[in-house]
Amino acid sequence: MKSFTLHNVDDEVYKQLRLVAQSQDTSLNSVAKRVLREGLGVANKKKKRDLSMLVGMWSKEEGKKFDRYIEQEFERIDEEDWK
Repeated sequence: MKSFTLHNVDDEVYKQLRLVAQSQDTSLNSVAKRVLREGLGVANKKKKRDLSMLVGMWSKEEGKKFDRYIEQEFERIDEEDWK
């Protein structure tokens, strides 16, 4: 494999790559390589089917709000459903 250095990366691009790397607990290098492969249409053929692309989409408060809602809804029993 070859290596190269990418100069003058847009601040927003760098920020987003860094956020994805942190949220997936992986390196910036790994994220950048994956984004390049996917963008060029040469991504691995045996792609995992997962929800990793959704990681980091909600703030912590939004996640907590969702968790509270799910807890409440799963505790609620609708007697009509059991007739």
